[in-house]
Amino acid sequence: MAKIDFNRLVSKIQDEIRLVSATLKDKGSNRFGRALLVALGAPAVCYFLVYTPAQRKLDLIDGELKVARDAAKHADTYKDLKDKVNNTYSLLPLPKDRANFLSDAVKEALRAEVIVPTDFQPPNDTDVPGGVVQSLSITMRVKFPELMAFLARMETHKPLIHVNSLELKKNTGQLGYNDVVCGVSTIILPGRF
Repeated sequence: MAKIDFNRLVSKIQDEIRLVSATLKDKGSNRFGRALLVALGAPAVCYFLVYTPAQRKLDLIDGELKVARDAAKHADTYKDLKDKVNNTYSLLPLPKDRANFLSDAVKEALRAEVIVPTDFQPPNDTDVPGGVVQSLSITMRVKFPELMAFLARMETHKPLIHVNSLELKKNTGQLGYNDVVCGVSTIILPGRF
């Protein structure tokens, strides 16, 4: 590696400064005014016309890149949560089926298990934030295996139906039969298509 002689370098810079000042004294500063103006103006013009717009563009792109990195970092989490919400929505009845869904599903389950209800209440709608809870009550006289099959059918129904209450009393008049009051419900989200 070459050694730099700083004393010699400083001496050459001082010589150049003396030459420039002697030339300015001898020729006058008017003669070098235009060259001096161009020498000082050219870097200023380059700074404002070339560097500043490029720097602004670089800052803008840097901001967009930061947003893209943040979005990419959270994209997987967002996708997972969105898939979970969509899966949940797919398990719920559609808003267009609101009028008859719950009563038709319960009637179908009763027919499949050959159960004749003694009382069948119409569906009752309760507004909750973001949706409607639809529920109904059924009274029936059944044997225990029939009741279990009916409840299993209700709990595994797609779209989802929830058995939210069950009152069971042994019927003393008919051996092997139970008097049952069963409440079922589902949630309907009106904004879903």
